[in-house]
Amino acid sequence: MTATEPSDAGWLAVWPSGASRPLVSNLNFMPGDTVPNLVTVKVGGNGKVSVFNSAGTTDVVFDIVGWYAT
Repeated sequence: MTATEPSDAGWLAVWPSGASRPLVSNLNFMPGDTVPNLVTVKVGGNGKVSVFNSAGTTDVVFDIVGWYAT
């Protein structure tokens, strides 16, 4: 996950869609930064994840690198 061009200092959290939002951040940033971080997150039952941005606006980029099979 990468945050780019944030308007304010803040943080992002990502979690499985349909679950409760975690109380921790996955990525922290300052205004104007481009910050990547490797995040492993389970997808929800609908195949989606949720993202929370703590302040301002930012663009968020996701790359899917792989998956775990059962």
